[in-house]
Amino acid sequence: MASDPSDTPGATEGRGTPAGDGEPGEPGDTGGAPGGRRRSFIEQARRAQIVQAAIATIAEVGYAKASFARIAERAGISPGLISYHFAGKDELMSQIVAEIDAAMEQAITAETEHLESYGAALRAMIEAQVRYFGAHVSEMIALGQIFSDVRDGEGVPNMARSMRRKTLAELEEMFREGQQYGHFGDFAARPMAVTMLAALESVPAELIARPGTDVDAYARDLATIFELATRPPPPGGAP
Repeated sequence: MASDPSDTPGATEGRGTPAGDGEPGEPGDTGGAPGGRRRSFIEQARRAQIVQAAIATIAEVGYAKASFARIAERAGISPGLISYHFAGKDELMSQIVAEIDAAMEQAITAETEHLESYGAALRAMIEAQVRYFGAHVSEMIALGQIFSDVRDGEGVPNMARSMRRKTLAELEEMFREGQQYGHFGDFAARPMAVTMLAALESVPAELIARPGTDVDAYARDLATIFELATRPPPPGGAP
């Protein structure tokens, strides 16, 4: 079946001028707000609208078919207005990843910032992340598509690689610090970080494949697994 030209990746992804869709308060500069200029409220709201439409589109049709034309149709705007705010598809994808990452970080921080032990923070972090996955299925599908399909010039999925490297470093540091304070037992921090990240990365696919899953119970059970694996020995040294 012949493809719709408007759905060809890159067909409308170049920077351009809105086709009759400009709005007051959206000055005629690029979406990158050069020179440190702060974006107006209208610009921020429009970018947020585009990001949400892009997430829903990618979740529905996949990254390859999520052209600016499709995203614009869902958002009820012209493709040119997306180009007005984003230099291209790569910039839009980067914004999606950044916003999802920030939202997850906010959800986790809200559950962990008041806790005083690394063990309690570990449990709360795992539970918060699993619950976030369960409440934001479309975002997780879109993120998986972006991580799989957005690649650098050498064909490497660079977004996934850079975020994974950052997350592993943070987890490893958390385990090492917890061990220094006696909140965790004696184990190799790097393998534990890799194992925990792999477990968390598998959660969205599990929840999508089994939509009837009790997310809260799953979150508690997964947290218990890592609580038992990382906790220090009881007083007296008995296992």
